[in-house]
Amino acid sequence: MTRRDYIIVEEEKGKTKLVFWVFFGILVFLGIYLPFFAPNLRYQTGAIFLKIFSTAGTIMVTLGVLLMIWGLFSLFCGRRGSGVKIMLLGFVLIYLGGYLVAPQVLGAGGSGEQIPKGYH
Repeated sequence: MTRRDYIIVEEEKGKTKLVFWVFFGILVFLGIYLPFFAPNLRYQTGAIFLKIFSTAGTIMVTLGVLLMIWGLFSLFCGRRGSGVKIMLLGFVLIYLGGYLVAPQVLGAGGSGEQIPKGYH
């Protein structure tokens, strides 16, 4: 092997300090924030994910309805093959969006009792 065949990797010295300070900041946050707000943090995190999935589901339902209408017009205007494909895509979007908005309605809730909200 000649000298040109070697790869020299020089590590930046600032990265190790940055990793240390980020890790230290996470530990300080956990040490100060969690003892006071940990019980509420669980419900806040759940509310954030509920909002994200509900918004995504609403967007998917809206796009699905628009695609169903577009597919219906395509179906009646002479392009039957593409109209059916667009309508099926709209149906799938409506179904997936409905599952994200209200999973209990589409059978994901199971057959057990309704879980009470709040502390239990």
